[in-house]
Amino acid sequence: MIMTAGPALAHSGDNAGYHPGHTSSGQHGHGAHHGNHHPTPVREVASQLISPLKVAFGPRGSFLVAESFAGQLSSFSAQGVKTTVVNAPGQEIAGVSYKNGNTYYFNNDQGAGPEPGAELLPARLMRIDKRGKTSELADLSVFEGTHNPDGQTVYGVRDASPDCLAQAPYLQSLGEVFSHPYSSTPAGNGVYVGDAGANAILHVSNKGTVKLVKAVPAEAITIDASVVAVATEMGMTIPECMLDLNYYAQAVPTDVEVRGAWLYYTVLPGVPGESLGVGKAYRMNLHSGHTQLLAQGLSAPTGIAVDRHNNVYVAQLMGDGVSLVKHGEVSTVLPAMMASDVEVGGHTMAALINALDETNGGSLVTKRIR
Repeated sequence: MIMTAGPALAHSGDNAGYHPGHTSSGQHGHGAHHGNHHPTPVREVASQLISPLKVAFGPRGSFLVAESFAGQLSSFSAQGVKTTVVNAPGQEIAGVSYKNGNTYYFNNDQGAGPEPGAELLPARLMRIDKRGKTSELADLSVFEGTHNPDGQTVYGVRDASPDCLAQAPYLQSLGEVFSHPYSSTPAGNGVYVGDAGANAILHVSNKGTVKLVKAVPAEAITIDASVVAVATEMGMTIPECMLDLNYYAQAVPTDVEVRGAWLYYTVLPGVPGESLGVGKAYRMNLHSGHTQLLAQGLSAPTGIAVDRHNNVYVAQLMGDGVSLVKHGEVSTVLPAMMASDVEVGGHTMAALINALDETNGGSLVTKRIR
């Protein structure tokens, strides 16, 4: 395995890239703390879900859930009654979102090989309109194959001497041609897409035109004892000459949200960062491109939501659950294991928890917020 190869979230049914065993390890990183809020009741809407990785508020008070590895898009009424919207065994159904009667999701082909990024496969953004007609809006793999926004980005160790790099040449590579759209949010005249494989945020117009919004920069991680330990677990050796140098990990955007002129997104830096609690949340001004860091030290952030007061909520797959981000501080507002996504609508927070529990399945829960 190459440490700079495809993102963790590209893995399919074996869940290997998610490191679910680290969920309750408490690796919060900088600025993360337990909350001391007065708890409000959490209501379980649905349970026994298979790899529920994305949720959206649907029509008439319903919830849309992408049960990704099961190849299903499901709708749940407020009372928990399930309706299957899409059933595509063998496919990955991801990144569901909804606006103005239109449901958007990804239908991603899955490769047969063990390593994500080994081949460029169709990654279709689908739309179900208010009449129930399903159509393909765009195949993101076509854009990736043509443009490969991170194709000239050097991942891994950049500053090692030639002699040092020769001891571990696998610790440096360029961005591969790989598309894995994982999140979407409708806004304006189209849909914003977080492509976790391409390390890019894209915009797809209502006519299917794909444009690059942001090539998400590599995230620098200092090679210290914890990084060496991760590499050792993977059967790799990091030469001593690379200690204290930066390892530039693939950023891996995992969720996107638009509020006003701002696009909010989370990153889960690829190997070795995915298990080290070095995830981050950002927002970027859609007019100027100015980007602000909102929080760091997050444990595999895979969901982000913004309420009407511009409070930011983050789901941490390997952290303490759903957290509130305020002034750079992170506090837990919904304690849970394997929280894969969060959405906010009005006074309601919807979250997916225990998402990778292969024994009991995951759950869709709601909680009232101010």
